[in-house]
Amino acid sequence: MDEEMREAPRPQAVQPPTFKAPKMVSRPKPPVQQEEELGAEPKLGDFEGEHALSISEARAVVTAIHTKRRQMEPGSNPLGGDRVHNDSQSIQQFVDYLDMFARYKQTENLHSMGGIFDSNPQINPVERAMLGSLCPDTADEAKTLIPSLATKFEDDQLQPILDELQKLQDRFG
Repeated sequence: MDEEMREAPRPQAVQPPTFKAPKMVSRPKPPVQQEEELGAEPKLGDFEGEHALSISEARAVVTAIHTKRRQMEPGSNPLGGDRVHNDSQSIQQFVDYLDMFARYKQTENLHSMGGIFDSNPQINPVERAMLGSLCPDTADEAKTLIPSLATKFEDDQLQPILDELQKLQDRFG
């Protein structure tokens, strides 16, 4: 019996299959070179000419649309009769994010913020959105975060605008 065991072929270790990447079906596309920078004049690449919103303005728009969809009749809903509105987890997280980081939550404050920016036409829409989202405390901080403001304003011209924006913020919810 010992001889039979010695002569019996031993099972070889099974090698796991190796992964081979599929061949490229098409040629790789060259990356599109776009200029995006915030220098003396903001360059936005694909977003040039688009209307920029601050986080607070985006919150107002998304909240209004979300509320309107909740109030829709189930039969007239494009999402289907059984779904009153799109209340997916990702949309709810997006709304929660906007609620958390919006600095101007009251509609009156948003309108006042728009009035401050309208009275200073040299502030372009991108700078408006960044000032409304970043909410810098000092003119130096604003010029550091938004370099294009340095060519448009002196510190003593920019600081009163920032002070007015600070007064409008909803600091505690």
